[in-house]
Amino acid sequence: MITVQDYYEPTQPTLLFSLHPEPAQAIEAGTKRIEYRRRFYHQEPFQAFVHVTGTHGGIGLFLQISQPLVAAPNRLLANLTATDATAIRNYLGNVSQAVALPIRTVIAIPRLTLADLRQVDPQFTAPRAYRFLDKPAQHPLRQFLLQQPGIKKP
Repeated sequence: MITVQDYYEPTQPTLLFSLHPEPAQAIEAGTKRIEYRRRFYHQEPFQAFVHVTGTHGGIGLFLQISQPLVAAPNRLLANLTATDATAIRNYLGNVSQAVALPIRTVIAIPRLTLADLRQVDPQFTAPRAYRFLDKPAQHPLRQFLLQQPGIKKP
């Protein structure tokens, strides 16, 4: 059985962040290849588990992110269609700089609910921004997530 561990890169930071269901579905379907954020970790390429928000939410994706790009929103959105750029501009608001996260690899994992996650970490809460799973206190959760079956998406 192929697990997330097979895609894991131990030299890269490992994060956990939250997404709404619609962008998470688009990422899994391969129709969204860049995630835009008002502010986010951007120092180097990283990998991340994605917690999908909502009543049927939970962790369901593992992503490998290429070098994040930091620039003014107009510069980041220059190559998008007008419709896509307008929606993202509305989300970014009037920030002077934003972050584009180029998604290199998408791994789908069976949805892990809040109850599943609290069996490993009784204090688990979904992050509002992001959380590093490389910190010693997060190692049990990271190990649990790495053992999940993973399916690479196109």
